[in-house]
Amino acid sequence: MGNKAREILVTVLVLISFGLVLADSSHWFVRLDLTRSKAFSISPVSRTIIRDIPQQVHVIYYLSDTLKTIAPATGRIVDLLQEYAAESRGKVSVTVLDPDTSGRAESARSYGVLPQQIQVIQQNEQRTINVYSGIVVDYLDRFTSLPAVFTSDGLEYSLGLSIRKVLAGRRIVVGVELGAPEKSLQSDYDTLQTALSRDYSIHEYLPGDAIPAEVDVLLVIGGTHWSADALRPIDSYVMSGGKVLFAAKALDVDTARTFTANAVGSSALIDMIAAYGVRVQPGMVLDTASRDYRLPQQKPSGEVAWEKIAKYPPWVSVQGPDVSTTNPITSSFAGLDLLWPAPLSSIDRTGVSSTALVQSSASSWLQQAPFVIDPYRVPQSGGPTAQYTLAYALSGTFPSAFAGGDARSKPTRMLVIGDSDFASDLMQFSDSLTNVLFIENSILWLSGNADLLSIKTRAAAEGRLDRIQDPGARGRLMIAAPLINVVAIPVLVLVVGLVRSLRRRERRGS
Repeated sequence: MGNKAREILVTVLVLISFGLVLADSSHWFVRLDLTRSKAFSISPVSRTIIRDIPQQVHVIYYLSDTLKTIAPATGRIVDLLQEYAAESRGKVSVTVLDPDTSGRAESARSYGVLPQQIQVIQQNEQRTINVYSGIVVDYLDRFTSLPAVFTSDGLEYSLGLSIRKVLAGRRIVVGVELGAPEKSLQSDYDTLQTALSRDYSIHEYLPGDAIPAEVDVLLVIGGTHWSADALRPIDSYVMSGGKVLFAAKALDVDTARTFTANAVGSSALIDMIAAYGVRVQPGMVLDTASRDYRLPQQKPSGEVAWEKIAKYPPWVSVQGPDVSTTNPITSSFAGLDLLWPAPLSSIDRTGVSSTALVQSSASSWLQQAPFVIDPYRVPQSGGPTAQYTLAYALSGTFPSAFAGGDARSKPTRMLVIGDSDFASDLMQFSDSLTNVLFIENSILWLSGNADLLSIKTRAAAEGRLDRIQDPGARGRLMIAAPLINVVAIPVLVLVVGLVRSLRRRERRGS
């Protein structure tokens, strides 16, 4: 064989080998993600979830071809799903199809994926079209769906949670007990219920109801006037290893009829929480780091505009430096506002460890009776100032609140927050929708799914645009920003251009 024939043979064999490698790229591949946060890579948590899949999971992305051409974000969704499949080594299969052109519209509807109306501008004309963009995770005879997915933001977290749902055969079950008999989830906690219902099964219980073992997390919101008998089922639930979030304060706030607040006297709920290791102290925390008090105003068009009344210190706005950096709930903090909160203190209990999860700023102060909460009369400062703990995270084996100190729970977790109003629809008045995110994070931590929080908060939390609370610093930044963008940068470009032009002339002259 001549040298030329040998070279041709070697070239052909190399090309064949390269083609075989490409054909088996689902098993042999290299990916590079040069972003600092690795935002375009599957996280280690997702790899662990994929590794634990016993049989193949099918992911179907129902995507209208029309939407592909007008929504570039759908391309990123497809990329993420394909990367998920590639990392799974065959444990996850991905199919992308248009329900209309493939004749699978009825199948998509059976999974709960319905067409969504969007407005588009085509040929200088605005019109409404129906498009599909929903994901179904199918495993054996079980499935869960994400009916409307129009961005890849948070999609990896949703996929991880969905896969865990279908593997377990059920959603995470969240029980809710409301302390005020005149309140309900539908009428007073609709914002919270709507958000949680997307990922969790929500069940409401009345005081004194037995809490089923299937409840993964119980939210106890209020209840300072309950009797001891009404609380015994909650204690039994804790003893069996149940996880509870207590939201309570020793204060009754009335804004429906009068702007008044009154101290709660003796309370079986506060005594029970103290038995577990947290004392809900009397008083109300006020803070210079606070939200504005706002009132809704109906416009003739039907839209709602919010009228700012004044800075409202009883609505404490918790800042990033004042939360625990070690607990996953607050490790990537997006914001939390507590409304008329009470200070908390830790009580040493054998077998129980506690972490101060949330604190007020160092510029906060405590108000005792008589309480002033009228937004037109509330003091804007007070003293002496101090930092108060407003939420504790606890874990361990808890003593029973009723069976004596000898009876102890199975290992479990608990969260105590010194406010029962922050989860209600009042969060719309205080512009505190990040409270929902805090509660979702709390449910994941309590239910043992804290690892998913690392996916949920991978992208840097944007938080609020009003992070800078100091008015002087905010004013200086507002002046500096346009000066830098409008003046400094163009001047810098002009100077660089002049310098280069002068150097070029010098080289020509020489």
